[in-house]
Amino acid sequence: MIKGRILYDVTKACKQRQKSGIARVSSCLNKELKALLGDRFVEVVWDDCSRAMKPKGKVDDWKKESRDVFLTCELFCEYERVGIENFIKEFPGHTYGIYHDAIPLQYPEFTWPHSVQRHPSYMKMLALFSGIFAVSSHSAMQLEAYWDWLELQRSPSVRSIQLGCDGVFDDWRSPSREIGDPPRILTLAILEKRKGQDIAIEAAKSLWDEGIRFHYDFVGRTNPYFGKDFERLLKQTAKRGYSVSVHGQLADAQLQKVFDGADLVVLPSLAEGCGLPLLESLWRGVPTLSSSLHSIRENARFGGCQLFKRGDCEDLAMSLRNLIERPSELADLKGSIRSEELPRWKSTAVDIVEHLVTDGA
Repeated sequence: MIKGRILYDVTKACKQRQKSGIARVSSCLNKELKALLGDRFVEVVWDDCSRAMKPKGKVDDWKKESRDVFLTCELFCEYERVGIENFIKEFPGHTYGIYHDAIPLQYPEFTWPHSVQRHPSYMKMLALFSGIFAVSSHSAMQLEAYWDWLELQRSPSVRSIQLGCDGVFDDWRSPSREIGDPPRILTLAILEKRKGQDIAIEAAKSLWDEGIRFHYDFVGRTNPYFGKDFERLLKQTAKRGYSVSVHGQLADAQLQKVFDGADLVVLPSLAEGCGLPLLESLWRGVPTLSSSLHSIRENARFGGCQLFKRGDCEDLAMSLRNLIERPSELADLKGSIRSEELPRWKSTAVDIVEHLVTDGA
């Protein structure tokens, strides 16, 4: 067990209504670390006035101790939290960050301008921490490569962690359910260029025009900066008589109902740090057809995942046609899910704490 307390940063997480990937990671780790550590787990938020982290709730005689560990999975930089660099440098105990990806640097053309502006200083600031947990091996390599490019004199160790699959649904579902007729396809992601819904709907339309029968559900909030055109495209496709439903953002209970009717989840993203929807789909016994990304391939080892060429509409259409027209192959893909190996968030929390102990925290 760790010597002191984990001070867990929930500054943004406690205010967010929408469950982004980062918010999902934050809430899942929050739940499991709290269950694991009890009173040694303290939620903290950034206080602009004191330029320091303070307990989320009211606590008398609050002070940081040398045995404390500061842990954050949020994104921030100095101009958003004035004084955060000094806080990290002067923190009496160990500091750890959970790093997600370098997408704003790699693809500024379809990333929020604010994220593009913030990310270089954020990634550089991570070098001030005692250690970093990356959400995939690929993300870990990207961060270390960026630090090498900056020619930093000092940088902490970066360790990849395995994210869990049971964040949305507590109960696992067997993949033995019969495939529907017509089959139902699901894409779960915020509507924006990076998530590839335009590629998916064009591939689907080509199959519908051939007379292939299936229904397509799109779930996810609309990116107000990049997503309006994609939302309009999907709704126009539905108005033209194609078998497509656009659900928007759904609560977990509603999302479970959509998942329960799905035969295949399509993940056509152009870039991902980890790809949580893939893990969550496997947990519900639903196989996936996904872009061949480094982070996706890491999690494809759990079975139930077929890959297609990133950004290739024709390859996606061909793969989708094959699975729809050959139900036995889709059934085999379902049956290949290695449910006994699927990772849990509890294991993620235990892994983090054990590493902190090894690190002397």
